[in-house]
Amino acid sequence: MADIGYVTMVMALAVALYGTIIPHLGVQKNNWNLIRSAQYATIFNFFLVALASGILIHAFLTDNFRIFYVATNSSSDMPIFYKITAFWGGLDGSLLLWVLVQSAFAMVVAFRYENSNRYIIPYVIVVLNIIIAFLLTLLIIWSNPFALQAITPSEGRGLNPLLQNIAMTAHPPSLYLGYIGFSVPFAFAIAGLIRGKLDNEWILTTRRWTLFSFYFLALGLILGGQWAYEELGWGGYWAWDPVENAAFMPFLTGTAFLHSVMVQEKRNMLKIWNIVLIIVTFGLSILGTFLTRSGVVNSVHSFTQSEIGPFFLVFLGFTLVIAFGLLFMRIRMLESDHRLESVLCRENTFLAQNILFVGIAFTVLLGTTFPLIAEAVRGTKLSIQAPFFNTVTAPMGYALFFLTGVGTLIAWRRSSLSSLQKNFQNPLIAATLGTIVIAIFFARDWQPLLIFWISIFVTMTIVIEVFKSTRIKAHQLSTNFGMAFIYVVMRNTRRYGGLAIHLGVVMMFIGFAGRFYDVEKDLSMEPNRPIALGKYQLIFKEMQEFKVRNATHRAAIIEVYEDGDLKEVLKPAKSFYPTQPDPLTEVAIRRTLWEDLYLVLNNEDSARNLVVIKARINPLVGWAWMSLPFFTIGVGISMMYRPKSLQIRSEVTGRRYVPESRHSA
Repeated sequence: MADIGYVTMVMALAVALYGTIIPHLGVQKNNWNLIRSAQYATIFNFFLVALASGILIHAFLTDNFRIFYVATNSSSDMPIFYKITAFWGGLDGSLLLWVLVQSAFAMVVAFRYENSNRYIIPYVIVVLNIIIAFLLTLLIIWSNPFALQAITPSEGRGLNPLLQNIAMTAHPPSLYLGYIGFSVPFAFAIAGLIRGKLDNEWILTTRRWTLFSFYFLALGLILGGQWAYEELGWGGYWAWDPVENAAFMPFLTGTAFLHSVMVQEKRNMLKIWNIVLIIVTFGLSILGTFLTRSGVVNSVHSFTQSEIGPFFLVFLGFTLVIAFGLLFMRIRMLESDHRLESVLCRENTFLAQNILFVGIAFTVLLGTTFPLIAEAVRGTKLSIQAPFFNTVTAPMGYALFFLTGVGTLIAWRRSSLSSLQKNFQNPLIAATLGTIVIAIFFARDWQPLLIFWISIFVTMTIVIEVFKSTRIKAHQLSTNFGMAFIYVVMRNTRRYGGLAIHLGVVMMFIGFAGRFYDVEKDLSMEPNRPIALGKYQLIFKEMQEFKVRNATHRAAIIEVYEDGDLKEVLKPAKSFYPTQPDPLTEVAIRRTLWEDLYLVLNNEDSARNLVVIKARINPLVGWAWMSLPFFTIGVGISMMYRPKSLQIRSEVTGRRYVPESRHSA
């Protein structure tokens, strides 16, 4: 079976190379049959990669420890669910997962857009197949997941226990879907540059792919934060770790791209900027892969040292040289049709947001890569820690957050001072009064107060906008408020989906504000002796041992009281896995709307019959997780939007291919 898996990867590489060469010949000979054969090759390629993936999953399920990758990432005592997720728990399998998703996307793109984008679709297929061929080459030569061992061990090492978490099972695939999704608009942009077809077609076609990628990168980042919060035991969810930064950078530039393409669609501006953004976003995805897989950074998230890291760097250089070379050749074709008519307009707001997104991304890139460059050039080991990132990015983040509200109410093309005063007066008053109340009763530090002020301002701009539109529509249709609201949303799904996403951003920033009021104490606890922590009384009862899946937990049983009432029994523990020499920390969390009580078992002193517990109160942390439903709803609503030009074109072209001259534009 391992041999079959390896052979299918070799066959898939041959098919990908075919899909790289044949579409170009089809264009040169004006022969759609050749291009059609490349389309069918994408189906065959996906089938081959899916077969290889299925064989590897079968090896995990049957405990085939003859395969080195299975022995390294699985053990017979693991639950079936984690045996399946171990497929992407290491370097080799994660690359195979990448190829699987990439080939699926290539197959969908090759057939979905053969009519609406038939002039550039051959080179879209070429670009996607180049990516697939590169990844398959790495798998076949340097990172073979089907490599066999000379001696079959009786037991595997097991999946890293830190990865045996429900959030971690979805976190890597989500990031992959985001990374790989951005390869589709990148392929359309490069194909447009090759063919000299640089109208708005490619951004309209790939709009849903951009939303898809944005959502799954956001999902991956949020799930990664939850995993770090629940598994690592340090009480936080973001530490500016190099691998965290690697996923964050393409999210920032991809979000900037998602906003700026609206300006191009609406006003036919920022054409060069949008192509630069999608090239940079795809490039940062490759850079993130290099950081994760090269072993050049020390991170709890990264894979071990491997030989393939430098090849990602070479591929990144090749990609950027080709992409920016094509852009330079076509740059005169990308001049904007319009100019800014006023300083006070939505176009300028989006442009300012883009500058801030890119500014934050550049800061993160600099802070992440500068220590690596310094060590390579001077041999000096440097470490840039969280205070640098917080100090530099926080002002840009606050400004970006504020512009989220400004962009909701400011008009396209131009806005008068009187209209701005009318639109922003009530949100500004509400934000100011609300912040004064918060300052009096709850918080006084300026940074969280600023976050609360902007949060109220942005929320009010959204609420007032939705309320006014719904009230007008209810009056026009003589219907109730609920039906009018549904009608308003469905009439402009892109706008109101975006507003729902912005509410998710508000939730996330409120969660960030709570970090300024964390309380942490180390508690030495004796049995049945109450200890106060904020509004809670904690009583340690005893130590217990029990089985949880394939691990043995030794837990401190702690009763949590509030105002004399027992609220919950928490069990912070150390977990012992049969394939791991050292115990791991198992956090116990009491979650409420306003705060989390977070307990970690630091130490047990059996001789003195006491335990040492690290206890934290984390205010508002749950609000950061509540951003995810808003992102999900907002992206779902936005996906319903379909540009009118695409609707008209679909009606005109139908499903029949009409050959074109190679010289037609």
